[in-house]
Amino acid sequence: MKCPVCQSKTHIDIDTHADGFAPNLLECGDCGALWTDKANRSVLIHGSDPVIKQ
Repeated sequence: MKCPVCQSKTHIDIDTHADGFAPNLLECGDCGALWTDKANRSVLIHGSDPVIKQ
């Protein structure tokens, strides 16, 4: 799995906070982005716009 914002493949963790748990919520330890996967697509919750490579 890679971050949809910075494209990093390291430091990707399941996001677990004391205020609750959301299944499939992932967090990038490098840039801080939060996202979930829905229907094989990344849905960005927090972070800048994803990097689009052409």
